[in-house]
Amino acid sequence: MDSDSEILKRLHAIPEKEWVDVVDKLTVYVHFKLKGRTIFGAHSEQYLGIDPINYYIGEAIGKLFSLEWQWQFEKYSLLDQLKKIVWSLMSTNVDKYKVSQKTKKAFEEIRKPELEVDDEDHDDENYKLFRNALDECSKDDEDLQLYVMALDECRSFDEMVKALGFDKKKLYALQKKMTRRVTSYIETKKNW
Repeated sequence: MDSDSEILKRLHAIPEKEWVDVVDKLTVYVHFKLKGRTIFGAHSEQYLGIDPINYYIGEAIGKLFSLEWQWQFEKYSLLDQLKKIVWSLMSTNVDKYKVSQKTKKAFEEIRKPELEVDDEDHDDENYKLFRNALDECSKDDEDLQLYVMALDECRSFDEMVKALGFDKKKLYALQKKMTRRVTSYIETKKNW
């Protein structure tokens, strides 16, 4: 029997009562690791899209069952392996969040001149680069095109939610997708 099959066999053989116990202990662990860091930032519901506790527990278990993470059952208990996965997920999310904050700050710096310039006077090179990036990065995705239009018309995130008729989770996902695309596009253009 190969190791993947053995891992899945062991996972499926775990009794429900043991799973409940492991999830309870893992929940305590996640609460301890987050220590109230869920209001904003890398572990916030706004950033993750769902409750942080549920996110980390669900992702950790999902990664075991999908075999994205190999359970080293000879070396670690189920709980210990899940803790390792959660810790890795948290670290990865912090790194991703830091990158997204740098990108967000760059967007804000690029958009500042737009606010100071009259609508007919868009000579600023940064504005043109940003505007072109928005258009180029959204041309193959109708939802992103709507997102760009809402950026032009709306003054707040809540206003965008109302105007587009999307839920906040979808709008956050679009925001992240657009941020990744625009960041990549701008980096490519600046390296030319």
